[in-house]
Amino acid sequence: MPSVFARLLCRQGYVLVHQGQREIAQRYEVSFRGTVLAHRRYSSSVNDNLIGKQTSRERHGSQKRKAQPHLAREVKISSSNIKFYDIDAIDSSLTPEEWGMMKAQFKHPLDFERKAMERLLRNPSFSVAESLMTYIAEEGRKPRYGVLYSYLAICVKCEMYGEMFKVYAELRRMGKMLDPNLLATLIKGFCGTDRWKESLEFLKVVKVLGKAYSRHYNHIIIAAMEHGEKQLGMSLFEEMMSAGLTPSDECYGAVMRTLSLAEDEDRVYSIFERMRNSVEFPSQSLALHIKEWFEGKKTEKWTGAFTSIHASGHCRVCDARLEGTDLTDEEFQLLHDSVLRRVIHGKDIFRSTTPKELKKFLDFIKDHHDYDVVVDGLNVAYTYGTKQKKYSRTLLKVVEHLVQQLGLRVLVLGRKHMKAGTSAHGAWRRSDMDTIESLVDLFLTDDVSKDDPYLLSATLSCGPHARFISGDFMRDHKALLDQFVQRLFLKWLRGHQMKLLSLSYGAPIFSDVHTFDIVVQQTQNTWHFPYEDGELRQALEGPDKWLCVRRGN
Repeated sequence: MPSVFARLLCRQGYVLVHQGQREIAQRYEVSFRGTVLAHRRYSSSVNDNLIGKQTSRERHGSQKRKAQPHLAREVKISSSNIKFYDIDAIDSSLTPEEWGMMKAQFKHPLDFERKAMERLLRNPSFSVAESLMTYIAEEGRKPRYGVLYSYLAICVKCEMYGEMFKVYAELRRMGKMLDPNLLATLIKGFCGTDRWKESLEFLKVVKVLGKAYSRHYNHIIIAAMEHGEKQLGMSLFEEMMSAGLTPSDECYGAVMRTLSLAEDEDRVYSIFERMRNSVEFPSQSLALHIKEWFEGKKTEKWTGAFTSIHASGHCRVCDARLEGTDLTDEEFQLLHDSVLRRVIHGKDIFRSTTPKELKKFLDFIKDHHDYDVVVDGLNVAYTYGTKQKKYSRTLLKVVEHLVQQLGLRVLVLGRKHMKAGTSAHGAWRRSDMDTIESLVDLFLTDDVSKDDPYLLSATLSCGPHARFISGDFMRDHKALLDQFVQRLFLKWLRGHQMKLLSLSYGAPIFSDVHTFDIVVQQTQNTWHFPYEDGELRQALEGPDKWLCVRRGN
């Protein structure tokens, strides 16, 4: 069996076995850390049926596993035969000779130590990293900055703070204290020790270098709270929030544990309000902190429960109706004007279209603005259409359903090739496109243009009732808006965007629009927090798990 193929099998958890004169691969559940992934040199003897030689105890274990095949097999690492891609799989130090042999086989030996330390960061073992530093020292060389940086990060991850301080002193001597990433690592490390206040100096340097980010604040705030420096911690927390940065769950949790007194209630509520305005979703662990904070209040009785929301928008625990997705007249006008100003008339629009085409579209919308639905023609056609099944046929089925079955007035946006290149045998059949054009209004842009700005503008110009059909997440356009308008934009999208999910016996099935908004919300006697439970979801879906906290029993 070729060695490359053998290594590939072994990385996937297979062990090479001899059967007569043939080698076969048997799958075992192999422990990653502390074991080799079974791509060691193996004996050619037919008696040595596993990689390497077996002891009598191992042979006994092998016989036992035949009766119990579900038991995991562990193959111990042989450090004398370690390869570069195994570095992060071992947990015992290597000798300078072993490091030297490994380096001699490495493709780029001048970069070996840095690459090895970076590899170790994946699954750090301090003893292995320390032995690499010993090898460098015995070679009579000083480690380069890249090696020291990764070694420092390993020391922090493994909580080897004494060694961390030594590396820090060396980095200072080298004058390498102007790297924001290095400073973030030092902040995390120092905040795990009694020297945590020195991290404030690192934060000052970061601010001088440029913008400080969440990773520069989180650990200092947590350390301040844990050491009873509440005023310092809250000052940094509020500074962080004012800068528009999002605290980590651990940072939020430290603040929640500290702000437990009645006089801190307004501060906590302001945190919840910020989560709402910035459309932040706490994690499940943070939601538990929030629940405990409410239930620990001394002045009044609150109870919390984890639940879900009915499709009608009612909470299954307290039966309260959550906020809908409709905007007020003032909010809708603000959103409409902002999209036109920032997305349609913005300085980047002509990367997506031409001045002549934009004028043509705006004139068209001025005269045609009473549609119920605006369809992203290409997005719908490509979702379930194929060249063989005809893109035009998919679009036609959607249009026929909207117009003939639902009686809606429809605008389809597309590109000129949808008609220009049609033929009886092409993916865009002429007869289909002619039928579509007889049922709806069709606006086609140049093939180099983007549809999304036109789609948003057309839908908003048709008023608060209009919806649109597209699978696009609109992230780029959201980013062009101010933070408050972004919040309105997301709310509007959830209540007005539909996606084509499937074609069932030729009939289109669309996603339902949300009847309720997915943000932190409050009534006089309740708080509702949507929280992340770790499951993957699409951008507009939002979490489907909620924490309901209500006053009284």
